[in-house]
Amino acid sequence: MPGRLKKFDEFFQRKAAEGGNVVAMARMGLAMRERGELPEAESWYRKAAMGGDRVSMTALAHLLAERGARDEAERWYHEAALAGEPHGMQHLAKSYERRGKREDARHWYGEAARTGDLASMAALGRLLREDGKGDEAESWLRQAAEAGFTGAMIDLGIVLRDRGQAAEAGRWWRSAVQAGDLAATCQLGRQAERLGRPSDAESWYRQGASGGHVEAVTRLGLLLHRRGDLEEAERCYLEAAEHGDPAAMTNLGVLARNRGDDGEAAAWYRKAAEHGSIPALTNLGHLAEHREDLAAAELWFRRAAETGDVQGMLSLARMLRARGAAHEAELWLARAETVQDEREHQH
Repeated sequence: MPGRLKKFDEFFQRKAAEGGNVVAMARMGLAMRERGELPEAESWYRKAAMGGDRVSMTALAHLLAERGARDEAERWYHEAALAGEPHGMQHLAKSYERRGKREDARHWYGEAARTGDLASMAALGRLLREDGKGDEAESWLRQAAEAGFTGAMIDLGIVLRDRGQAAEAGRWWRSAVQAGDLAATCQLGRQAERLGRPSDAESWYRQGASGGHVEAVTRLGLLLHRRGDLEEAERCYLEAAEHGDPAAMTNLGVLARNRGDDGEAAAWYRKAAEHGSIPALTNLGHLAEHREDLAAAELWFRRAAETGDVQGMLSLARMLRARGAAHEAELWLARAETVQDEREHQH
């Protein structure tokens, strides 16, 4: 009987939707989505969205994004955002952030945050923190953190740490760990290392690593590497590298180079560079320089330098000066000094 009643309801809902009822169209979209009939779901959501239903605009955009139609998805997120739909605002902001349009992303995260959307508060606070606006970030992050958003707890801790409030930062990070966010173990481990407590750092990293957090695995490897436990360090790096961590790949290259296997080192550095590691580019330059392939070395150093990497800039400047390109060398040295000054000012 319940199944027959459900079919009866769907029959009349479809009739209402076909008759132009926007609410019924939206409900048909949801029903089709739940049944996995995505093309029909998209069709109904599109009709409801064109009829002005703002929730359907966001739902339609989700479906479009899932099938790879990102440009059209962004247009519908924009329509939903303009209509005041908070999730549309949030996803529009995410789309802008993905494309590097940080100012637009901040604007729409802000609009969504002002509607009370906690995820957007957390995202806005993160962007503001990354842009060096810690005071402005704090109020948004604190609201989201107090509501239980662990990412906001971690970012709030970073803001507080940078301001010298290490004790409160640690409390927020521990709260995040207790809530199940193992990313905070990395912050607590780094804090312990800065305070000269390597055993506490190791304990935090091991807690994160045992839960499968990849950065914690890599950081545990680094700690072990520095104290000479190379065999266990390599196991950590290999585990993290299997999950695509570029820092772990780079450090596997360092271990290989230290044992005299430049071929394996180069293979790991290349793999790390493909996954976005900038130090790997500089390390490839050093390998090329070691085998006296100066053209290749300069190319690798230039690639690193152009990303803003100070070591890449300094190595490139050294090579340029050695081959008589003193003017360009001075330009890169000045740029490296500027980047270093900006980083010191931020911290």
